Amino acid sequence: MKTSDQDVSESIHVRLKQVFEALGLTAYQAAKELEENSSKFYNILNGRAKPSYDTVMALLDKYPQVSADFVLRGIRPIVQEGSSNGKMLAGGADLIEVPFVPIKFHASFVETYTEGFRYQDLETYGVPSTVMHDYARKEPVIIEISGNSMTPQLPDGAKVLAVNVDKGDWVYQGGGVFAVVYRDFFVVKRIRDNELLTKKQLTLHSDNPNGGSVTVKSGDLRGLWRVVSIVAAPVD
Repeated sequence: MKTSDQDVSESIHVRLKQVFEALGLTAYQAAKELEENSSKFYNILNGRAKPSYDTVMALLDKYPQVSADFVLRGIRPIVQEGSSNGKMLAGGADLIEVPFVPIKFHASFVETYTEGFRYQDLETYGVPSTVMHDYARKEPVIIEISGNSMTPQLPDGAKVLAVNVDKGDWVYQGGGVFAVVYRDFFVVKRIRDNELLTKKQLTLHSDNPNGGSVTVKSGDLRGLWRVVSIVAAPVD
């Protein structure tokens, strides 16, 4: 009986990983939307814990496009036919192509950003129109995360949707996660100390305690984008 229970546990955690991949969903996102502890979902997806009945039902209720038959019994499809989101339906979904800054292009992006850089020179990444909301008019860009300084929210390789912040509004930003170009650096950090009005500096923090923080002088700032959504992330 113990072996049988273990097999069931392994099969459902694998199926849930496939569900998260189909939705482009991270454990952090799911936990936030379901008002749960993110470690709970990390443990479930890694097979270290079993999802409770209530957790499975809450997940299905929150994401009605997911097939209950797949989650509970492994019967495909993962996402029900006719659903408007989910990677498996990307070919038929209403996608908006957004300029994409992959990790391999970070250095070039920084070098050319203030020297006649053109977004149309970037490759693009398709984002469901339902995710874009009102962002299409705010010079959005998809940025691929490099490194683990913003884990667990933004793991290495995650892709985020970010919108440009006008220079005149830099002094009002704080509390959220931002992509920042300063001097010869391009980083994604959290703004907790915005002292541009008083001390002419901005302090950027990492969510990962090992990532540290950095203080940037106002004269070194070259560009600022507010991260508004995670559009894709690897599932451990």
